Amino acid sequence: MTTIFTRSLLVTFTTLLAAGLAPAQAQVVTPIGTIQGAGALATPGTYTIEGVVTAVYAGLNPAGFYVQNDAATADADPATSDALYVVQTSPSVAIGDRVRISGAVQESASTPSFNQAVLTGPTITVLAASSPLPAFTVLNNTTFTVATAEPFEGMRVQFAAPVTVTDVSAVKSRGELNISPLGLVYQPTQLVDPNDDPASGTSSAGSSNVAAVLAYQAANANRTLRLDDGRTALNPLPIPYLDATTQTVRVGSTVASLRGILGYGGSRWRIQPLPGPDAPVVTTARPPVPTFGPIDVKVASFNVLNYFNGDGAGGGFPTARGANTPADFQRQRSKILTALVQMNADAVGLIEIENDGTGASSALQDIVNGLNQALGAGTYTFVNDGGPSSQPFNTDLIHCAIIYKPAALRPFGPALLPTVTGVFERPPLAQLFITNRAAPTDTFALVVNHFKSKASGSGANADQGDGQGASNLRRKTQTAALAQFISGTVQPAGTRYVVSVGDYNANFEEDPMDILRAAGLVVSGTPTSTSYVFNGQSGSLDHAVLTPNLLGHAAVEKWHINAAEPEFLEYSNAGAATDINSPFRSSDHDPILIGLNFRSVVTAAVSAAATVRFQVFPNPAPGALNFHLASPDARPLTLEILSALGQPVLVLHGGAEVLQAELSRRTAALLPGTYLVRLSGADFSQVQRVVKQ
Repeated sequence: MTTIFTRSLLVTFTTLLAAGLAPAQAQVVTPIGTIQGAGALATPGTYTIEGVVTAVYAGLNPAGFYVQNDAATADADPATSDALYVVQTSPSVAIGDRVRISGAVQESASTPSFNQAVLTGPTITVLAASSPLPAFTVLNNTTFTVATAEPFEGMRVQFAAPVTVTDVSAVKSRGELNISPLGLVYQPTQLVDPNDDPASGTSSAGSSNVAAVLAYQAANANRTLRLDDGRTALNPLPIPYLDATTQTVRVGSTVASLRGILGYGGSRWRIQPLPGPDAPVVTTARPPVPTFGPIDVKVASFNVLNYFNGDGAGGGFPTARGANTPADFQRQRSKILTALVQMNADAVGLIEIENDGTGASSALQDIVNGLNQALGAGTYTFVNDGGPSSQPFNTDLIHCAIIYKPAALRPFGPALLPTVTGVFERPPLAQLFITNRAAPTDTFALVVNHFKSKASGSGANADQGDGQGASNLRRKTQTAALAQFISGTVQPAGTRYVVSVGDYNANFEEDPMDILRAAGLVVSGTPTSTSYVFNGQSGSLDHAVLTPNLLGHAAVEKWHINAAEPEFLEYSNAGAATDINSPFRSSDHDPILIGLNFRSVVTAAVSAAATVRFQVFPNPAPGALNFHLASPDARPLTLEILSALGQPVLVLHGGAEVLQAELSRRTAALLPGTYLVRLSGADFSQVQRVVKQ
């Protein structure tokens, strides 16, 4: 019987082997880093990996989860990623599962990879649950770029310093934000002059510095990535990352310690969020109305987003450029009026208001009626530009207008318009005013502008690829005509002070602004003072341009209520959900406020955190580098401060300690802007470009 049993067992075992049911040989486990490699693409093939599930995304397309080697099982090569995305239609694992997975790895532009290394057709074995997660890889904000992201693909990462929201345009439609580890992303021509290096030059022709503009643009792209919401659903609800109180997220909002998975999709590197305590927390704050010290006059400039009031009697909708329905117009009107009431300016230059004259049913009269209903009869009136049905010399559906408080100002002479033809679509409007509050009284002129946009142009007005957009030649022609209008018409009408405001459709260092500087005018503010966001980059299309004699007598502040806010808050998008009592996202451009004091120095009120007199420019990210004087000995030094036009502003003499103390005291009266500081002594000379905030 023993022999028979032995033979029977042998036959049975042999049969099992033939059927392939014998115990499997040990599988070869490949470290993920070996698969990922140090190049741009993972090595395709069939592999078995082991790791810990770090994140699960059932809502992505394709759905799946990330697996990462911990320190004990990684390949210890910092040039290779230790993580992979595993494609699984209905993920069957949980965060913290230690898993063994076999499947095919690919990385290509086609589905389901989309240029991310993925493992497909997975056979999954859960080896243990609730395993410790791999440590976060800390990314240095100052050195991280898109170009250096590959070694961290799919891994748990954490930025060492706060990241900044730079674009909010897709937060409602896709649940995504653009972020940067180095603060706001600026339009290149906000800081880099296409013609001049350094940018303090005033050339307005040529292309000698275009390479620097293009390099800055490339650097912008290299330091911008997406903060995703872990879903691919369109119009996700609730909208992620909104402030619980204000229901907004703004350009400039921050995440103090961003953690997540560094994934790739939609042709972008993106941070996929983690749940629980590692979830991104976005900090959003809205700014109050800027305030000033003692002033004689407060002036403002406000783009009112195609303010069309139909026929003025409740009909005429949809309008040519503005509201589609009476209800929409009332929402727009309420937000515009709320912003104007809170600005409480003595004179306001309005841009993008319907060009339908000055009659009782006009859009201009409608705004004045609304303000007077809110603030009291007669609080505001408008400047009559001489056009009962449309503005003279205007060829557009919108025009520039001025409203003012008769209690504070009275017109000195008639409104002024350039009489040149074929130059402006929307000519500048100027009005000289006499101040009622100052003793003795003084005069100043307010000029309101709206130059040709960057959106279109052909021939010589086509986009030249220099960062200035289309129709730059047209804007240059308009700028030259504006400078001539100011010097040849406005000032001879009876004033030495001119405040020229509006939408110049040109960033801080573009040709039109240099034409104004070359004409002896001062473009106020700094390159980092912005008013508009386009394609996720912040710039300043809106400016306050001053005659030099207003230096020290004017403070200029932008009220950031619009450009930083998401478009879904606009009346035309929000509909019945519009917050009609809020000024935020009442338009797409930020208003400008200017405080004027003709008798003494005027400064803007600033917070204790913003008391720096001068900062070296451009600043090293992410913060400012204060400008300090230093000298190895007590030898006498001369310090000169020159305006952006090269005009001497301040000259001081003495040792380094004396100059440093005097610099802090004597620069309080200077208008915010860009200056050159020249420090010289025996066998010593240094020039530094600085910005006064």
